[in-house]
Amino acid sequence: MTQFSVFMRKRDQATLGALWLLLLTTGCNSGTEYVTLEGLAIPIPLQASVEREWREFSLRQLYEVPRESGIELYAPGPFTIGSDGALHYMDIVDMKIKHFDADGYFKQSFGGPGEGPGEFRFFTEIDILGDSVLTVMDPNRRAISFFAVDSSTFLYRIPNIHAHKYKTTRGGRAYWIDLGGDSLLGTGVGGHNARFFGTMIKGQTAAHVLLTDGHIAPYQEDIVYVSSRYPILVRYDSIGTVIYARATPDFETAELPSLERFNTSTGIATGVQGRSLNGHSEIYGEKLVISANVSASEKAFDVYDAATGDYEYSVSMPRGRNYFASYDPMRKRVWQVRDTTVAVYAVDP
Repeated sequence: MTQFSVFMRKRDQATLGALWLLLLTTGCNSGTEYVTLEGLAIPIPLQASVEREWREFSLRQLYEVPRESGIELYAPGPFTIGSDGALHYMDIVDMKIKHFDADGYFKQSFGGPGEGPGEFRFFTEIDILGDSVLTVMDPNRRAISFFAVDSSTFLYRIPNIHAHKYKTTRGGRAYWIDLGGDSLLGTGVGGHNARFFGTMIKGQTAAHVLLTDGHIAPYQEDIVYVSSRYPILVRYDSIGTVIYARATPDFETAELPSLERFNTSTGIATGVQGRSLNGHSEIYGEKLVISANVSASEKAFDVYDAATGDYEYSVSMPRGRNYFASYDPMRKRVWQVRDTTVAVYAVDP
């Protein structure tokens, strides 16, 4: 027998309207609880704990990147970390990817602004493929560029990928958040035989994809999608089958996003109204780490079991101006992007 409980919370009527939260308990013996947020196409099982479990640790600053004089980080942004601990930072001022070793010393840079091979108009995502190839997503050019990690040599470019986020598995499968159609995700090998999947919104269109923008992190040969504005995460396999879908600890307090239409000088445009809940997401070993916006003044690293999506614990981010940060629970390291440097901390119990 299936039981239903319905709850309604009022919101800002002028912008977002009323929020309906439907809790569905399926199977009298299983006791599995689901949360269905208005308009979502798939049910989301709740976590065992509906509140964050905070863990205390202390941070001991090791150094700041760059460590040597003469090397500049003008506006360091998101980064990726190789299996050897080497760091690659995106610097949007000079449009270069800057490569530092595991101890924070500069090795080389990749790319630069321009239209030629190995140059960028813009970039939003970098990744390391098999420890030897650096991939760079340029959404303005709608292309992925590939470089040799050891020499910074430009290898080749895959054109005509309308993507914002782009990640590769160790087996060479690529996944990206698709911005050009009514699917959420694209996947393919070597840029060929692309397929698209991931219907998050009932009756989803290309406009609805704006609501489901987010972050992706490869796990084995699958992909874990973390929504920016919905309190959910989903693991898909390469053919689009949902392996798991789980709520995040914010599901009880989250305000759902909505599409807003507004006038511009060139006509009517569509935008998204709603607060960002989840930021950068990364998998370290068997742990999924999500940078979560707990409130306007507090951010956290939420840690999950990557295989099951089970929430485990949270730790507070370092205080102060924080443009981008990541926590590796395996190496016991935290990286915090500042104005023109990146602070690297050891995590002590």
